[in-house]
Amino acid sequence: MAVLCFRRAAAVLVAACLIWGAPSTGALAVPTRTASDDNNARIAKLVREAREQRLADNPVWRALGHYEPNWMRGGVHSEVASPWFFLAGDAGRTDPAAELAATIAGLFDKTPIGPREKPVYCLFVARRKFLTAHLDIDTRSLPVHQCKTYERWRAMVSPREASLIFPTAFPNSPSSMFGHTLLRIDSNRRKNATELLSYAVNFAAAAPDGERGLGFVWKGLTGGYPGVFGLFPYYEKVKQYAWIENRDVWSYALHLSDPELDRMVDHIWEMDSVRFDYYFLNKNCSYQLLSLIDVARPSLRLTEQYDWYAIPSDTIRSLADVPGLLGPATYRPSMEAMLRSETDQLDAAEQRLAREIAHHERAPDAPAVTALTDRREAAVLEVAYDALHYQTATEEIEPEGDMDTPAARAYANEILARRAALGGTSPFAPVAAPERSPDSGHRSLRVNASTVYADDNLTLGFRLRPAYHDLLDNPGGYTHGQAIDFADLGVGLDPDDGDLAITDFTLLSITSLSPRDDWFQPLSFTMETGARRRPSGRVFTDAPDDLGFFFQGGPGLAWGQDTITAYVFGELSVDANPGLQPGYAIGAGPSAGLLYYPIPGVQMRLDTGLIPYVAGADGHYGWARLDAQVPLVDDFALRGGVQYEDIRDHSGVRVDFGLQAYF
Repeated sequence: MAVLCFRRAAAVLVAACLIWGAPSTGALAVPTRTASDDNNARIAKLVREAREQRLADNPVWRALGHYEPNWMRGGVHSEVASPWFFLAGDAGRTDPAAELAATIAGLFDKTPIGPREKPVYCLFVARRKFLTAHLDIDTRSLPVHQCKTYERWRAMVSPREASLIFPTAFPNSPSSMFGHTLLRIDSNRRKNATELLSYAVNFAAAAPDGERGLGFVWKGLTGGYPGVFGLFPYYEKVKQYAWIENRDVWSYALHLSDPELDRMVDHIWEMDSVRFDYYFLNKNCSYQLLSLIDVARPSLRLTEQYDWYAIPSDTIRSLADVPGLLGPATYRPSMEAMLRSETDQLDAAEQRLAREIAHHERAPDAPAVTALTDRREAAVLEVAYDALHYQTATEEIEPEGDMDTPAARAYANEILARRAALGGTSPFAPVAAPERSPDSGHRSLRVNASTVYADDNLTLGFRLRPAYHDLLDNPGGYTHGQAIDFADLGVGLDPDDGDLAITDFTLLSITSLSPRDDWFQPLSFTMETGARRRPSGRVFTDAPDDLGFFFQGGPGLAWGQDTITAYVFGELSVDANPGLQPGYAIGAGPSAGLLYYPIPGVQMRLDTGLIPYVAGADGHYGWARLDAQVPLVDDFALRGGVQYEDIRDHSGVRVDFGLQAYF
């Protein structure tokens, strides 16, 4: 083993000296792991040719090594965290030329390397094809020139085209609250409407099974997990997203040329067992999938647009901005969306029958069911069966007893058999796709400038929100009733004396309004944390209030339709603020509100609540506010609101009105 390591190091050193232009001496002409002096001479010649062609600077080579510029200093580094990925050792992580030289040397060696224990020729297929094409290497003369495992894998995938897949936001899961992106590789063997037989390429944090909650969020934010690529049957991902997590799924065909698609698929093969440092906000699923598309077409330089954060919906819009790259959006509804659509097409009596059958309170062939026409009976039975299917995948519809039993499955098959006996096609119209797809929604970076009246003062207010979407933003292209704000900063400027002060800072705010009805009984929730003042209008006065930490939120219930939603929450509030006596306050109480979308693009929200303090400061915190947003032109809107706040010693009214833009 020591001899092999020495030989490999010697070959890499010879190649590196050549590509850097350093003179070689007879002292370096030692036997290498390539096993022949002739091979050493060929390696030296190829390295010289690579240097002359400046192949190490080629965008394809940089993309294959996942190299990115160093921040605020020269040079580059690779984002790959697996040491075995770099044939030149540590030098390969920061020197593309050294890695290229080492890869050339590696093609003349059949020693297995890496977790998959394959020679360089078979392990780094995309690298190898890049080098053999540019350096005109006759692969038949190499010690290894066949890769049966790779050929079988390639035949299994049999790529014909690729699509970008976007499962929509899922606020109940910390890892998916901004949505998710993955790639689908469609096979040459795929028949019409059989996309479920394709393969999905996914990048995700390699977290231990069952690890969720705040610990998961913290590690995801701070790079505590490795990130890995995976290749899965596409139907598994559809089952996870559309059937279990109840997330609508959008797909966009990627218009890549055959050579671009081939290079990307070959690089997917190379990525097996390769680890990256995973960061939830930037080095995440969307960023790394952009890196795969950069491999296919390096001229796009997609990852360079996302140094600080990469939100799935923003990355989709980046691809949509490239002329001719994305095809039209295709919609796959979630199981919940399908069931809601079906129940809406039943009248009240039919819905009652379907619920009774689903809950095993009425037999599928009961007289009240068979008295219906065949088409309406089929509709009732289909809804009953789909409801059973839904409740075995989720806990939204409370079953009458344990449905995951042989008896329960037999009962579901009984419903299905009764429906099949009726024959005919489905009586239901297809689920209508939302009017706007995710690529057409507003961009997540928002800047706001407004005039603020508070505490008999007229000031200027400015807000900067990097991400993502709140309940007053235009909901087109986003999940209805779901809001996530991240790092929303508000500052105020007093025009009389030029004083500038932070008014508030929302580190993270999540609201999920999930309407309830006879079929679905989900919980809603709200959560917000950051820094705030009490009352919020008292910034440029001598009032005894200061900026302090807060956390507020809790579970709730929501009811309504697409245009109007009512909600109530039970909220816990924690404030740590030097303006309070004795410096903190803990309380709990109710809040309620109404979200109203009177016409497309116009959003209104009424929100009120009262939280009595039970520890710390005496008194309470109460509020009532009315806010609205009206669109102007693309990416611009007017937003204004009136807010009243009340605590034990002070109350205040704040009125603001201004312009905001999305970028």
